[in-house]
Amino acid sequence: MSGSPGRRVRGDLVLHPVALVSLGVLLLNDHVLKAAAPGWVTGKLSDVAGLAFFPFLVVALADVLRRRGRPGVVTACVAAVVTAGGFAAVKLAAPMREAFVGLVGWVRFPVDAVLSGAAYPRPLVVVPDASDIVAVLACAAVVLVVVRQAGPRGARPVGPADGRWLRTYAATSARVAHGTWRRTSRTAASSPCEAMRART
Repeated sequence: MSGSPGRRVRGDLVLHPVALVSLGVLLLNDHVLKAAAPGWVTGKLSDVAGLAFFPFLVVALADVLRRRGRPGVVTACVAAVVTAGGFAAVKLAAPMREAFVGLVGWVRFPVDAVLSGAAYPRPLVVVPDASDIVAVLACAAVVLVVVRQAGPRGARPVGPADGRWLRTYAATSARVAHGTWRRTSRTAASSPCEAMRART
């Protein structure tokens, strides 16, 4: 992204092809595909694309603010974990969901005004579906990109500490997804039993 190996534009990670494709898919899905073909696929596609893009933005902002070195694997893992945690909170906690809907409505307003002629911020529709938590795996895209960039461009080599961060992120994501699936299954299984007890 920079003109030479020794000089680069800070925050350039947000212009990586993976980030740009994710942002393009998110905008296309929200403004075109959801209206043309509403359903499960387009609903999940927004989650995956948004979760893939947002950590790139977080890492780019950290790169601009730190003003030293290229973002490393630890920074990417922290961005991925923060994004995944925020998404889980929005999906599972009503107060977080309401605050998020209002904030995103104002942030997206300029884009909505240009693309669809919106005259005021449109509230984002967030369905509180716990099964969506599995989509947090898309946050790992930024980690994979940073790991790939670390060696060839002369940045700090990937070491054992970075490996521990990667394993921690993968284990945490899997644990959250599994725990959410178990809670969802337990709730679904207990509902018929409670209904039968209520009748007796």
